[in-house]
Amino acid sequence: MTGLSGRVGTRWALVALAALSVACAEDPTATGDAPSIFASGADQVMLGIEHFMTVDGVRRGKLVADTAYTYEDASRVDLRALRIQFFDDTGADRGLLTSRLGEYDLESGDMIVHENVVLDGSMGGGGPARLETDSLAFEAATNRLTTDASWVLTHGDGTVERGVGLVTDPGLENIETSDWSVSTPDVEVPR
Repeated sequence: MTGLSGRVGTRWALVALAALSVACAEDPTATGDAPSIFASGADQVMLGIEHFMTVDGVRRGKLVADTAYTYEDASRVDLRALRIQFFDDTGADRGLLTSRLGEYDLESGDMIVHENVVLDGSMGGGGPARLETDSLAFEAATNRLTTDASWVLTHGDGTVERGVGLVTDPGLENIETSDWSVSTPDVEVPR
């Protein structure tokens, strides 16, 4: 009987060893390959982050991102699937910015966001508005957003403004632009 149990035990050991080698081949960390989250060359990857953006001790925004990549030799953090809730000096909501990608400068607090950029604001009580563009830069010291790209601003009443390049605040209260056009629904333009 010992010969049979020895052969059965050896077979199970070989089956277990084969299963382990298959599992190791499917696990990139077991083979020494870097997992896909480190494909960008990041030194650290953080998932589900939340960060309060402040200027001189005043909370300016709450940044939430799905993923953050940090680099040893850089003062920037690359962000994925991010959302920033902006606040005024009293702590009231000013605007909500969402984007697929972003770069946050740890030293200055400045940020550049790219791809599917949307800023929802209240236009200072003038009703809701939505700004859509390909990129926006946030300057923390002045609390301003700028873009050189084309943009579309849709007001709550359906009025649509389009242009290239603008400067605004997070609430879309003060917008500066030089190249823009307006279309209002249900309004005929005389020819």
